Amino acid sequence: MLNSPDEYHRMAQVETRLWWYRALHHLVAAALATHPGGRDARIVDAGCGTGGLLIFLRERGYRCVSGFDVSTEAIAICKRRGLPAQAGNLHHLDQVIQPGQADALVSNDTLYFFTVEEREQILALCARALAPNGFLILNLPAARAFRGVHDVSVGITHRFSKSEVRTLVSSAGFSVVRMLFWPFLLSPVIYATRLRQRIRLQHCRDLQVRSDLDLPPAPLNRLLEVVTRMENKLLPWKPFGSSIFVVAKKLP
Repeated sequence: MLNSPDEYHRMAQVETRLWWYRALHHLVAAALATHPGGRDARIVDAGCGTGGLLIFLRERGYRCVSGFDVSTEAIAICKRRGLPAQAGNLHHLDQVIQPGQADALVSNDTLYFFTVEEREQILALCARALAPNGFLILNLPAARAFRGVHDVSVGITHRFSKSEVRTLVSSAGFSVVRMLFWPFLLSPVIYATRLRQRIRLQHCRDLQVRSDLDLPPAPLNRLLEVVTRMENKLLPWKPFGSSIFVVAKKLP
């Protein structure tokens, strides 16, 4: 979604309410709750988009949150919302954050843009930016079976496996604290939807390509959020899901 102003505007309209974002933001908050810095932890959202996570964390009392994004459109939206965000590139993370100046780095759905070598370089920069025992929190698209129109629309070029993520994170100097697939219970519906999309993409050249950022009716949206949050809380291990959520700790 690097150069998709329309998608960023759609994100801004739904990200504080859409069940998927809310479930993800609660996963992030649960991870941050275990950081010894508490509400004063220095948290940076690397690839903050239009600022939904920054809003979520501020509402929960985190005082030292900031973000950056490569999209000027996304940063403009953040500025209009009064959020502490700046232009920045994961390739040049060291120009945005000085060594050891972050207690937690969150980067949700960003690494799929990059090559293997670029991912390794970016995570090395993350390790450098984090203070001792700092947290790295990632969300990544999982399993090629879940490819669909959304991937084309937002630029997903790679979907990850758990073993791949563990190797990537560990080689950068982190210890994995938590890794889980999600959402699990809704996976059959997501798979069927994406499969239908792939079939249509193959046979309909004029198919409109747009992301899945559509807000369902309020009762359904609430139900989807409750189901997903409950499974994330009650099921520590799940065999599959369309995303992988990772919490890692910087090694001494």
